[in-house]
Amino acid sequence: MSDSESERDGAREPAAGEAGSPLPIGGALGRTVRAGLSGEDVSARGVLAAIGGWRGVAESLLPGLLFLVVYVFTQDPSVSVIAPAVLAVLAVVLRLALRQPAASAFSGALGVAVCVAATLLTGSGRDYFLPGFWINGAWSAALLISLLAGWPLLGVALGALRGDLRAWRGDRVLRRVATWTTLLWLGMFAARLAVQLPLYLADRTEALGLARLVMGVPLFALVVLFTWLLLSRFATSSDESDSELKRNA
Repeated sequence: MSDSESERDGAREPAAGEAGSPLPIGGALGRTVRAGLSGEDVSARGVLAAIGGWRGVAESLLPGLLFLVVYVFTQDPSVSVIAPAVLAVLAVVLRLALRQPAASAFSGALGVAVCVAATLLTGSGRDYFLPGFWINGAWSAALLISLLAGWPLLGVALGALRGDLRAWRGDRVLRRVATWTTLLWLGMFAARLAVQLPLYLADRTEALGLARLVMGVPLFALVVLFTWLLLSRFATSSDESDSELKRNA
């Protein structure tokens, strides 16, 4: 999934149509935190489910990929946006026809619509990827502010899932885990901006499109994986500490 689609899904983005819900306890982030805290073993299937499943990944990746392929051959932004727009509409229609939840498809279609509008308004191919910068920038700012305020966003998500927004702050180890995982997510969004913004400013649309794809689903999946591993390690350590306390009691 490309950057914005993933972040729209709860950072689901994963899209190059640019990532559902920006709430920290929703989408991929919520699934990852719940799995990690419960001590659930990390698995390829679990990570895939967290980032939206095969269909969610396809609905996020394909619009941007189609735009890039058509643009490489035509160098015409107006023509290049037709394929992703049609695909996004078909994804929604298919979900509705099969009576399946269409929230992610609608989210993807909305993201593609914004990217298409930006491209048509400016007439520049590079602006298909412009909305992604705003999304990555917003997430970067939110995560950084949360760290500076001493309330790392991953800690807030942990508290929300545990039903107590403050208790986690009294646990030094949990605060450390929350800080490191928040830094991990901040690093992903900041890296995207650091790599992709210069390409945008240099008007290197093909390179920007390729970077957006590589730093979309693959990078997002890695961040989900490492977040899960860190939280699982914390959950395991907590269980062992509890067992030790009970034995000594």
